[in-house]
Amino acid sequence: MNIQTTSPEFTNKSEDVPFEIDELFFSRTDERGVIESGNAVFRRVSCYDWDNLVGAPHKIIRHSDMPKGVFFILWERIKKGLPTGAYVKNRAQDGRYYWVYAIVSPIDGGYVSVRLKPSSPVFETVIAEYAEALRSEREDGLTPEQSAARIRDRLRGLGFPTYAAFSSYAIAHETAARDHALGRGEDGRTQSLKLLLPELKSIDEDQKKLFVAFEAIRGIPSNMRIVASRLEPAGGPISAISQNYRLMSNEVTDHLGAFLADGGKRNLSESILARVYHAMFIVAASRVQREVRTVAQAALVSGEERPGFELETEILTTVLEDYTRKSAETLATVYHDIARLMQSSKDLKQLVTGLDSIRVLCRVEAGRLGSNSAALTPVIDQLDRFHIEIDNTLEQILEHADEVKDLVEKAMPRTVNRTLLPKHGGSASRGRGFRFA
Repeated sequence: MNIQTTSPEFTNKSEDVPFEIDELFFSRTDERGVIESGNAVFRRVSCYDWDNLVGAPHKIIRHSDMPKGVFFILWERIKKGLPTGAYVKNRAQDGRYYWVYAIVSPIDGGYVSVRLKPSSPVFETVIAEYAEALRSEREDGLTPEQSAARIRDRLRGLGFPTYAAFSSYAIAHETAARDHALGRGEDGRTQSLKLLLPELKSIDEDQKKLFVAFEAIRGIPSNMRIVASRLEPAGGPISAISQNYRLMSNEVTDHLGAFLADGGKRNLSESILARVYHAMFIVAASRVQREVRTVAQAALVSGEERPGFELETEILTTVLEDYTRKSAETLATVYHDIARLMQSSKDLKQLVTGLDSIRVLCRVEAGRLGSNSAALTPVIDQLDRFHIEIDNTLEQILEHADEVKDLVEKAMPRTVNRTLLPKHGGSASRGRGFRFA
């Protein structure tokens, strides 16, 4: 098989290969990236005959305008078994180009890549970012790994904590733009997950406020003891109040561990956010997967595909079923952890109420001391500010978390393993159980 040529017709051209936004195509490779199959649209758009495609490395269609760092990230992820999306500029046999958003899914013995035509505003940003990444690779001599690190840094600068978060954001917006172009409504499940993101980011910001606030009160009991030493004999009322406040504030601070995940390495809300991004990718990808499977089955019935194409429809069905299962499992963990975060917030509110009673006692004692309590006033004012801030922050967390639970319910697949649901039906927010959308 000869796939190399120096003929002028194979040089890079500035025009693109046309294909319609309603068209989906796919290819299947082995673990090394060698093409084993695909559908007729893939063959047509790539402008190759099957004899030149099957058995060739997938890089046969790689365009020189693609940054190597993108492929480094792609292969790094799919080798770990992680489904991944990427914008890719490909090169047809005749030298023309075509852009796709590729959804690469690991399967037994290799990978399936389903492609759609990108049309969202995200795509325009990516074109500019790719051009800059390519310039850095060529002018600064970056290795693929170094280029990948640079791309991830750029994504963090754009507000995406990981490449996975970006690819989830991208596929959600590409499928929404495609729906709009085809005159159909946006998928409700994907839309619910998109609405989840600002709610979770608000929860994360509020959690960070909690940690800062509780760190700030660590010195209050010591300040109270210093004031007590000036106003009363050892063991007096203010000293007792400061001791009680220290013990209860330590208990409250210890309870903050319930807001942490991954062995205390990050906030629980950050962990939940990462899984929501993952679920968003899977939900959007499964919808594309369902459509390409339907297209493949129709083409098989009409005789448009090659003999043996039944295997491809079976593989596409397996990938779809895997996505459906994983989306349900991932969202179930999000639901359970949001319920856990809400319960922790309620427990913390109760503990803070106990602290508040000590604050009131301190104010009563200051009133008894009269004009001699001037040194105690700044401490009491600090306590007042702290308790108001904590109470408001916890209430905000509960409100956002309640909305998150409702949106998670709407994002769950219509059919789901019942064992994933909360036991006793009781951890659903405010008496609600799962609903399926």
